[in-house]
Amino acid sequence: MFDSLRDISDDSTEFEQPVDNIFEPEPYDTGARRLLGMTTGQRFVISLLLLATVIVLGFTCLMVTEKIWLF
Repeated sequence: MFDSLRDISDDSTEFEQPVDNIFEPEPYDTGARRLLGMTTGQRFVISLLLLATVIVLGFTCLMVTEKIWLF
């Protein structure tokens, strides 16, 4: 069973050709329109969050400067 073990270990046919395509990145899909790597739905959510932030900050600024009163 172990008679040809040394011959098998000296044979380097298993390691002659390295596999190069394992670490290659996948091709970029040029057909998809992306801005900063985001889809249209993600950009929409970001724009809604930005709008909400501007509204809250504007309302807070008006309350601090006493241009409007809550009660």
